[in-house]
Amino acid sequence: MKKISTAVRNRGSNFSQPTWTIGLDLGDRNSWYCVLDEAGQIQLEQRVRTNAQGLREVFGVMPRSRIALETGTHSPWVSRLLSELGHEVIVAHARKVRLIGESRQKDDRLDAQTQGDVRQASSLGGSTHLRR
Repeated sequence: MKKISTAVRNRGSNFSQPTWTIGLDLGDRNSWYCVLDEAGQIQLEQRVRTNAQGLREVFGVMPRSRIALETGTHSPWVSRLLSELGHEVIVAHARKVRLIGESRQKDDRLDAQTQGDVRQASSLGGSTHLRR
């Protein structure tokens, strides 16, 4: 009988139901993310570098979460990276997310909050960028 490595065994535990919802507003150099708990309360708001190393450092240690982000220049590679880390990724078209598209306040931190809103994330009508 083959022995299952610890890495493979632990990786499977990351595929449980997501408990957090995270809104991620991507920028060219830095991105904002907002972590919401099951009740929709903000638990954390931070800025992260928009590169593979920065995103791995932050999202690689988080438990499996639902991450919502808008379509854009970086969304294809970021959505693939986050999926590889075990997260459920929702990529929404900005025009379909009315709260962001029609907002008079253009603020990356507020956009991340809106994207992460539990009520929003389940109805974003998003897709994934898993193709390469």
